[in-house]
Amino acid sequence: MLNKIPNSGTVVITSNQTSELLAHFKVINNDKVTLAILDRVNLMTPENIHVNAFMYEPIIDMPVYHLINLYKKVKQLM
Repeated sequence: MLNKIPNSGTVVITSNQTSELLAHFKVINNDKVTLAILDRVNLMTPENIHVNAFMYEPIIDMPVYHLINLYKKVKQLM
């Protein structure tokens, strides 16, 4: 998202980086499909996610395939 925001070097974000970037991104992009995918990213991958070598622990319980499918959709946006 950061690369798509004009003058992103002037954007000041002190907390909740993903939410803040998404808010700035929504101002310049109105593609409903892209925004829906990014809203899911914001929901499913909170800032305090815990990932280590042997497990992924989301704040909410969800099967890992949801995260894998979301990752694939985000890669297609690039």
